[in-house]
Amino acid sequence: MPSKKLSHPRSKRKRSRRAKQPLISQDDITERVIYLLKEADRVIGDDLEMAQKYALQARKIQMRTRIKFPSQWTKRFCKQCKSFLYPGINSRVRLSSSNKVVAIKCFHCNGYTRIPYYQNMEDKNENEH
Repeated sequence: MPSKKLSHPRSKRKRSRRAKQPLISQDDITERVIYLLKEADRVIGDDLEMAQKYALQARKIQMRTRIKFPSQWTKRFCKQCKSFLYPGINSRVRLSSSNKVVAIKCFHCNGYTRIPYYQNMEDKNENEH
């Protein structure tokens, strides 16, 4: 009678922690993310929850595939609660000429985000030195 090798219970082949992703080009992924963000922007006036779902789906794709949001969409998310912001509906945007900042207040979490702005590059260089 042939002897069977008993394997240790932990000696099984380990699975990769990261699931295998289908090979989709970065351009297609970026195009999909932009499409979802544009749809969220389009429907936010009618259905705020659906717009948040579109934005959340785009953000999940972005995080899973490790791509960056296009620059015009990065400031549209609250830094604290990660909700999709639309000025006048769920956020308030104010310009401060004395501090040279754009202040964005989220109505979901009451968080503030301040983004500096400059009228020309000379003002920016003065503040750096």
